[in-house]
Formats: sequence, C-alpha cells, structure tokens
Amino acid sequence: MPTAQLLDYLYLKMPGTEPVTLTTRRGVNNDTTSTVSISHAWMRDISHDDIVKGLVTSAKEAMTWNIPNVLLAGSEIETGDTITDANNVAWTVMSISRIRLRTHWRCICRREK
Repeated sequence: MPTAQLLDYLYLKMPGTEPVTLTTRRGVNNDTTSTVSISHAWMRDISHDDIVKGLVTSAKEAMTWNIPNVLLAGSEIETGDTITDANNVAWTVMSISRIRLRTHWRCICRREK
C-alpha cells in the first residue's frame, strides 16, 4: 500500500494542482475551528449537470475542488467548510461527493464575496 509521503510525491507530478487550506467549523455553534494544509488539490469548472441539479445558479459563481482523501490527514469535509486557494480566495463548500472509489472528495464551492 502506498504511503502518504509517496502519494504526496506523485501529486507533485500532476499538472494544475495547487496548495489549499481547508478550514472546518464544528461544534454546536460552529465554535471549534481547525485548519488543514493540503499540498495538492485541483480546481475545475462547474458542470452543466450541477447547475441543472440546482446546486448553483451559474458557472461563474462556483467551482469544483477535487481533494485527495489521503492528503486530509484524517479530516472530513462538510458543507459550510471553507477552502482557501493559493491566491487567498475563499470558497464555501456547498455540496460534497466522494469519487474515484472514495479516494477523492469532489466539493462544489461558491466563492465568498
């Protein structure tokens, strides 16, 4: 089984990835905040199917972030969490699904204003 270090090295070779920070808010009043640095995630345009499902109203306001599960260090992503990209743009997670045999998180996110 590949180690997290080996997978992290393999993601270095993937084009179009960038480091992001996941900020989670848990607790009764979302008063427990923690951050996880993720070395490689990739952003993709929102799909037409996501717009049709009503997850977002237009492709301009949202993006899809794909994050490998192994790089989350045991954390889980929930709706309402925030992904901050390398340009310091914050994205709020609106919808989550597990893809690629549940090895990756596909997060539909709306850009914070």
